[in-house]
Amino acid sequence: MDPVEAATSYLDALRSHDADRVSLAPDARRINNGVLTVEGADALRAISRREPVAATSAFRWLVDGDQAIVFYDRDADLARAQDKPPGPPETWIPAYIGERFQVRESGIQEIEVVYTGGPGMPRPKRPQRYPAGRDAREEVLAVAKAYVAALVSHDSSAVPIADEVWRIENGRDTADGADALRKSLESEIMHTIQGIDEVSWFAAGDSAAVFYTLHARAGERDMFMRIAERFRVVDGRLVEIEAVFAPKGS
Repeated sequence: MDPVEAATSYLDALRSHDADRVSLAPDARRINNGVLTVEGADALRAISRREPVAATSAFRWLVDGDQAIVFYDRDADLARAQDKPPGPPETWIPAYIGERFQVRESGIQEIEVVYTGGPGMPRPKRPQRYPAGRDAREEVLAVAKAYVAALVSHDSSAVPIADEVWRIENGRDTADGADALRKSLESEIMHTIQGIDEVSWFAAGDSAAVFYTLHARAGERDMFMRIAERFRVVDGRLVEIEAVFAPKGS
């Protein structure tokens, strides 16, 4: 079964609220922001009919074996979740999604979604500053992993970064250019990060994606964030970084 075709059947159902044609394995399950929330095809179909999804757009796909990973923009209509008539577009709430689908012959086996959203969130431009890269899979993964390691070490010197790199986190531009990205990685706030675990990497073409849990400590407070992150690598350097994150279990 084609992973993108199966995943698309699910994404289409979120918009149409008609889950009958979704390709789900009988024991399919969904993980929301790091927590298992739904098990079984019937339960997933029932929930998808109530999802407050009004529109989806700007899909960025990566397929690695039986895993289809997609980052996309979503608009939520909370009226739908309350069994009310659909609200007008000006009432919709923007959201950002990083989603992973494991697809077997029986259909979608597992869905992991990391999402965040809220009124007034921006819709960023994602510039295509570099042509498609041709680096080997191992090089793409090595460059992306160097970036994630720098989140914990707070040392960006080992991260290969293109001059015109950009980074968008939860829809916000948080670094434009190599100097800005290095300064951000080594900023004081990054020292709250204590480590990462529950890491899963994927790669195809010039892109890599990772899902992980980040541990941070601010004063006496421990924080856990589930993060989905997408990277593009061209000529051995990072050119795009896009992250979606939310408190684990939110």
